[in-house]
Amino acid sequence: MKILVTGSEGSLAQMVIPHLLAAGHTIVGVDNFARYGHIQRQRPYEFHTGDLCDTAVVRDLYARHNFDVVYHFAALVYGVVGFHKKPADIIADNNLITINLLKYGHDRLRRFIYLSSSMVYETSRSWPHREEETDTLPVMRTAYGLSKYIGERVVQAYHQQFGIEYVIWRPFNIITPFEKPEEEGFSHVFSDMIEKILARRLQPVPVLGDGEQIRCFTNICDVADAIARFSLRPEATNQAINIGNPEPVTVKELAAKIVAIGKRLGLLDANYQLSFEHQPVYADDVKKRIPDVSKIKRLFGWEAKTRVDESLEQCVRYRFNLPIPAA
Repeated sequence: MKILVTGSEGSLAQMVIPHLLAAGHTIVGVDNFARYGHIQRQRPYEFHTGDLCDTAVVRDLYARHNFDVVYHFAALVYGVVGFHKKPADIIADNNLITINLLKYGHDRLRRFIYLSSSMVYETSRSWPHREEETDTLPVMRTAYGLSKYIGERVVQAYHQQFGIEYVIWRPFNIITPFEKPEEEGFSHVFSDMIEKILARRLQPVPVLGDGEQIRCFTNICDVADAIARFSLRPEATNQAINIGNPEPVTVKELAAKIVAIGKRLGLLDANYQLSFEHQPVYADDVKKRIPDVSKIKRLFGWEAKTRVDESLEQCVRYRFNLPIPAA
């Protein structure tokens, strides 16, 4: 099949693409390098630089190629502070890209793979989060969560009207060693904490609110594994599916794990004492997010392989150029 991969130069897409190539598919990638700037790399696939918010870019891609499938990874994604500083960009661009891809490709696409987010559960008050919940939840309060939910509904609407098959993946807190340090709150919490504790060695460490927010961090390799192996399977057709490591960790516990890793790897003095400076929290702060992963296990027998401690050590070793042990 011929497959369009949007956001192709991001970490997750880069882990999925080799699997698609190995399976014999023809890949065309597109990315606008908006976040980290242009990336030079060898690409065993056709690549286009372009902003998918631009209708002309989307129409040109469809004019050049007869795509069977789209793997839609492109989106504006930030940490908590970034969500609140760029809400208009997030809700406008994320949904415009999805709408453009489906509006101009609906007459040719067979399947649309949509990368959603666990943020669609942000107003839920029951745990663990089941895929069916989103049909009854109050509207999401953050622009990012709402953008992902609207994206899901757009995908489902194009299925309803035009018959395009879809798969909606909802990963829970992807943790990746490749995330670069950015302005505080624009990186995800694990990256922010590594920077504050191990690079800047802050005492106390600033945290939003009481630091008791609960998250489940899922290694990017596990997320890529599920998406690469199952997106084209018949069992995934027209399904929304959680991908997660159901291992709850508070932000404070996350910080303590980073301290322990830092001391063990000689990045922190043994006498370093972790303490916190509590900062004002956003009104829409999500207190708890835990996935129900029974559906992905039932459909595919899949479970996350990587525990949060291993993921954090990968991140720390990558950040400080330390060798990463072979699996």
